[in-house]
Amino acid sequence: TLEARQAARWIAGHIASGMRPQDIMALSRKRASLAPLQDELRKLHIAAQIGENTELMDCCEVQDIVALLDVLVSPQHDLSLARVLKSPLFALGDESLVQLALRQRQEGGTWFELLQKDSSNDDLKTAAASLARWKAWVDQLPPHDALQAIFDDGDVLARFAAQAPAVQRSAVLSNLHTLLSASLQLGGGRFVTPYGFVRALKAGGVKAPAAVVETAVRLLTIHGAKGLEADIVLLLDTDSKERNPDTMGVLVEWPGERTAPVKYVFLASESSPPACAVQTLELEVAQRQREEINTLYVAMTRARTGLALSSIEPAQPNEQSWWARLSEMQGVAQSSLEHVDLPDDDSQIASESPFLLPELPVLTISARAIDPPTSTAAFGDADDNVDSARARIGKAMHRLLEWGDASDVTLGAAAREFELSPSQALEAQSMAQRILQGEGAWAWDEKLINWQSNEVALMYQGALLRIDRLVQLKSNQEWWVLDYKSRAAPQNDPALVTQLARYREAVHVIYPGEVVKAAFLTDQGVMIAI
Repeated sequence: TLEARQAARWIAGHIASGMRPQDIMALSRKRASLAPLQDELRKLHIAAQIGENTELMDCCEVQDIVALLDVLVSPQHDLSLARVLKSPLFALGDESLVQLALRQRQEGGTWFELLQKDSSNDDLKTAAASLARWKAWVDQLPPHDALQAIFDDGDVLARFAAQAPAVQRSAVLSNLHTLLSASLQLGGGRFVTPYGFVRALKAGGVKAPAAVVETAVRLLTIHGAKGLEADIVLLLDTDSKERNPDTMGVLVEWPGERTAPVKYVFLASESSPPACAVQTLELEVAQRQREEINTLYVAMTRARTGLALSSIEPAQPNEQSWWARLSEMQGVAQSSLEHVDLPDDDSQIASESPFLLPELPVLTISARAIDPPTSTAAFGDADDNVDSARARIGKAMHRLLEWGDASDVTLGAAAREFELSPSQALEAQSMAQRILQGEGAWAWDEKLINWQSNEVALMYQGALLRIDRLVQLKSNQEWWVLDYKSRAAPQNDPALVTQLARYREAVHVIYPGEVVKAAFLTDQGVMIAI
């Protein structure tokens, strides 16, 4: 946390002096170092984006809500409660937390119990009342219903939006909406406990919508930064301790010119290898050191004009660390937290303006009474809220294409999901098959594509976009945005063309130096590039 705080203030100083946030990149070996930095930058009203495919659980605002659920389920978790109290939910300062800690030394018990007792601190009283009310809901309601009630009662979306930098508000709100959606999807929203929901989130697998923020500091792992550059690059955690010897591992000695391994050893401990594995282990250690140098080279060459290193002073010096290697060079300037100059007025860092949360209009009785109109829209293009046969067939087609399989086995699953009759299911199957076997069939050929994903969610310019399929070719590294349509000539509809162009623009912002193309795939097997 201290390193992240120092790094955030260093970045803020550069932005205050006139540098654009998007010209700064912070790199780390592990993603774990990036989330605290994003949190510290948010406190300074500086937008920061973790640029790689992000787990929902890695987002700061989601961690705050999970900490809330954690302490409401298990009130003895003082650390979770500390995070909740400091989060935008209550925004308490360190003084209030110190007061709680001192009371705990004198009276004993958990922080949650102490909060419920009389306190001279009005902020703590307010927090205690809200937490007691929310705990009753978590104890009695399914996770989604409890979260929805907490969101409404605590004005959660507005609180988090107010604390987020202006350019990052849409991403923060999108992540919180995705959390609500995840609570509804897990176990159907009814057959899961709050404890089970917290465990499922911490286990990973739920992805956050990719937020495209053009004016944000980029936070990346070194591996994820390959091919990217920035004017200023900050390397985090550069004086880490020497790697501990592995235990219960495997050593493989396989020279490149051999068709099979020379030696394959199950090794209980690298600190005491058997005689037959000593030489193989020495080769492995040498390769690890070489890989360390290669990784450092990748990190350093991301910087165009300036490279800064940050570290935590290790308990034991590591002569092979990046900090030790580079600090021997002449002209290296060292600074610490107290030497970073920040503007006195936060407005110089980021100018905040009033904002409004989007709200749906109240649905009137007369609107409910209107029968769904007979639509000439194509399959899959109908409003998602219209539960018509045409819409359900279109959704089934999209699901089969998402699976990349329109066989009878998958068809049965799609038919059950969207409640299709046998004839409707066959119609959806034939539509999907024509796309999978048509002019765009290459988009599912693993020999031709380097990367692929379906139903890609992107937050771009305040709107949530969802790309049907995104692929990258192996041959020329081109990206292709593919949109499924069942109408014969979608290129003649200006609205559809504009929408697809916006998808392409959003992807191009993520990969500014690469070629991004877009095309419609129609249910007649035709590919129409725009």
